[in-house]
Amino acid sequence: MIINTYDVIIIGSGMGGLGAGLALQTHNPNLKTIILEQHSIPGGFVTGFKRKGIYFDAGAEGIIYAEENQALSQTLQKLGVDQEFIKIDPLEVLYYPDKEITIHAKPEKFLDELIKHFPDSESELRSYFEIMEKMTEELWYYGPTDYTNSLWTLLKFFFRAKTIRKHFLKSFQKYLDKKISNVKLHPILSFYNLWLGLPPKDVMAPIGVVVGGNPFLKGNFYPRGGMLSYAMNLASYYNKKGGEIRYSAKVEQIVVVDKTAVGVKLTSGEEIRAKLIISNADLKQTYLKLLGKKIISKKDYTKMVLLEPSISGFGVFLGVDMDLTNFPSHLTIFNDYEEIIAPVLEGNFTLNGVAMRIPSKIDDSLKSDKGTGIVMLAIAPYDWKNKWQVTLDGDRAADYMKLKEEYAEQMIKIAERAIPGLSENIIVKEIATPITFERYSLNDGGGWYGPQKGQRRSSYKYPLDNLILTGANVDSTGVPTAFISGVKTAEKIIRKRKL
Repeated sequence: MIINTYDVIIIGSGMGGLGAGLALQTHNPNLKTIILEQHSIPGGFVTGFKRKGIYFDAGAEGIIYAEENQALSQTLQKLGVDQEFIKIDPLEVLYYPDKEITIHAKPEKFLDELIKHFPDSESELRSYFEIMEKMTEELWYYGPTDYTNSLWTLLKFFFRAKTIRKHFLKSFQKYLDKKISNVKLHPILSFYNLWLGLPPKDVMAPIGVVVGGNPFLKGNFYPRGGMLSYAMNLASYYNKKGGEIRYSAKVEQIVVVDKTAVGVKLTSGEEIRAKLIISNADLKQTYLKLLGKKIISKKDYTKMVLLEPSISGFGVFLGVDMDLTNFPSHLTIFNDYEEIIAPVLEGNFTLNGVAMRIPSKIDDSLKSDKGTGIVMLAIAPYDWKNKWQVTLDGDRAADYMKLKEEYAEQMIKIAERAIPGLSENIIVKEIATPITFERYSLNDGGGWYGPQKGQRRSSYKYPLDNLILTGANVDSTGVPTAFISGVKTAEKIIRKRKL
């Protein structure tokens, strides 16, 4: 049954959906737009939850480009959104069997830290940091700002960005091999490539260098109140500007008439019509489920079936009766200096690197007299042990529960290398597998970053008339990039449709 009609329907309240909705309503508060969200809260992977009064972030752990005059803060200001961010410092403490290395928020301080631990590599490190700063500034000043892949835009960029152009054809791994002789430094300098979900051998050198340096060159930030509070704040501004969000509203199908998208059908049976539909949903889901084989071309169907999801993860959310004031907010424990992403992409899961996050250490407002929340994360494959022993009908039965408990205990033991006594002081324990991340995000394979990097995605932005795709699934990964993608999508619609 058709109940409502709108100017624009937005599928999904992740960062791309919220960005698009906010930009549309800011431009014209009289527009009738609605965001349909299958979950009970907004944000996608920018989210969190409470258990027994203790707060946990459940996805994103930091946000870049949030300092004054940087891309995200400028975009929020343009949209009239007031949001406080806290600079994370130190950014991370890396626990190796033989060293404890702090990634400071100031590059010169981090460089001094590395030289202290690797004095024989001082000359190489200074050269590496110098080139890294040049690449970052070239991308900052000359890089595309509209997320277009047009040939003219790329040619202009390469002409200006001399340092990036020089190293463009190298892989990040080959660049590291050439510039840094001590291989123990490689995983440290490529630590933030975890945000790409690819090993250094599969990343272009300039991208690996810039992504690896962005947090301490440009800052990594945490939204006051936590990740869920940030998403709720964006949703609140969208509502205030006249937009509507409906939660627990799962889209089952995009309704198509004469090769034109005209509306959506919800799992409840309700049909909603609109002049335009924006999908911020998972790319594969949009094509294969919401549109389906009968609507898309055979070529697109084949490509979507073969599209690989990014890495997912395994998480343990512990509430403990402990004072963790003296511990850093971000710390990661490694068993050795081996690269950890490639084995996961090959389907292996060994807990070789465990990241720990303590939200209340960054933001005092998240402290609770009930206990302290710790988020523990490790990258993990979706297909591990036959999709984590989930039955063919999707039932998470006894074998699944046993497997995730087994790995949760292993993760806690590893975490106790840095914070002794965790297992004796547990108040709350929640466990998430790739199956969990898939259920809450609807991302294929529970992928943390949408489709795996290196696969062409932008050509899928416009599958049909009146349907446009946005967000991390078609542009690039990361909280600010997904949000700005939504804003740019809205701006393009405003220009072309004159809304």
